[in-house]
Amino acid sequence: MANRKPRGRETVWDMVLSMLAVGATVAVIMLIAWRPQQEVSQSVDYSAAVSNALISQTWPISVPSEIPSGYRATSARFEPETYGESGDLRWFVGFQTESGEYVSLWQSDGPTKSIVAAATNSAPCDSTAEIAGTTWQKCEIEKPLTRAFVKSEGEVTTVVSGTVPWEELSRFAQSLEAAKP
Repeated sequence: MANRKPRGRETVWDMVLSMLAVGATVAVIMLIAWRPQQEVSQSVDYSAAVSNALISQTWPISVPSEIPSGYRATSARFEPETYGESGDLRWFVGFQTESGEYVSLWQSDGPTKSIVAAATNSAPCDSTAEIAGTTWQKCEIEKPLTRAFVKSEGEVTTVVSGTVPWEELSRFAQSLEAAKP
């Protein structure tokens, strides 16, 4: 132990060697433990949620007449509206495209202003579009990217939103029809 330096007399080189030893140990552990992470979103069968909504609700529940090729439902629920008053309800179904984009349908009898703000990430709605003979408000915000069509009929607000191009979002909105029991 004649070569050992007294405590407190270490050099910068000693610190560099210690850091290299610690870094090498961490690198070996990371290589052993590293696993590729893939985002997994489960597909859901939304027919049960549609049935529940039809049994429980008095306003017409909308569904796409045909799900576009490459779309898969990842979320569907009929639940109390969290942006409304007690007794307000929400029908929601979300889809993911093959390219990882999303499209969703949100219907609610809650307060329109709150529903639109929540469903569109507070996107400004400063133009309109004619879809299947109905005028929809057109809303868009860049971050996070959200495009939406909004319409209110009576007490029900319908929002079709997503990250897909406008044409695809318009086709989805055009395909909506009243769900049948």
